[in-house]
Amino acid sequence: MVTGSDDKTSVNETRAERRRSDRILAPIRIRVIGNDTNGVSFSEDAVTVSVNKQGARISLTHSLLPDDVILILNKQNNLEEEFRVVGAFQQVMGERREWGVEALNPENNIWGIEFGPPADGVQPKAVIECAACKSVVESPMSSIEYDVLLATGLISRHCDRCNETTRWKPSDQVVLPEMIKAASKAPPSNERRKARRIRLVMRVRVRNSWGLLDIAQTRDVSKLGLCFFSTKLFNVGDEVTIVLPFAFNQVPVETKGKIIWSELSESGRYYGVQYLK
Repeated sequence: MVTGSDDKTSVNETRAERRRSDRILAPIRIRVIGNDTNGVSFSEDAVTVSVNKQGARISLTHSLLPDDVILILNKQNNLEEEFRVVGAFQQVMGERREWGVEALNPENNIWGIEFGPPADGVQPKAVIECAACKSVVESPMSSIEYDVLLATGLISRHCDRCNETTRWKPSDQVVLPEMIKAASKAPPSNERRKARRIRLVMRVRVRNSWGLLDIAQTRDVSKLGLCFFSTKLFNVGDEVTIVLPFAFNQVPVETKGKIIWSELSESGRYYGVQYLK
């Protein structure tokens, strides 16, 4: 009897942990109402790819305009909410494409799921630049914005200087207190680039197999790896576990990687990490 109770409790706790995770991969049936890129109104039954408290990744055959507002109906509970279009992802098949959208009123919780906040100190921040006026800001990123920025290198948001919505991209003008003067320095020339990297500053937890742990800071990321800065001494060849806050349509999880290069700087080291499959 006791064993059965413990097993049931364990299952319930596991389900609760999944419900509280920041990102849930879930095909929720929705209806999207809005205007396409030609300004023609449409209504399309679709599904979500993933959802979180701030928004969702959705799959549509209609094209959207970044920063447009659309209405989404959750067909499972008949709740409606307005969403802002953050940007497009890759084309899936034919005319179908995935889009990142953010809820205008996330506290309304259209998904009916209890979400918890990401782990302290690991919410990504990006140093981004307005494509119109070249203003540079260091801004916290929602998971949807992070996904779109990583996929396309552009997001849409309001610029205070332009007083309108503009396109923003990762800035090359990165000089932060946490980063050394060599932040804009190129990685070793022998590093072979197989995927486009973007400059993205976020805090990550790095731990090697010997138990060495650090809260480090990335300089750039790609779908195959990342570069981080640390004052701790890791070794080339070390297999490391990295906790990414919003990693490629996943909840915050531990990602395995291998340090393939390091470079000494004035106040620490840069490390190049390749993800392990």
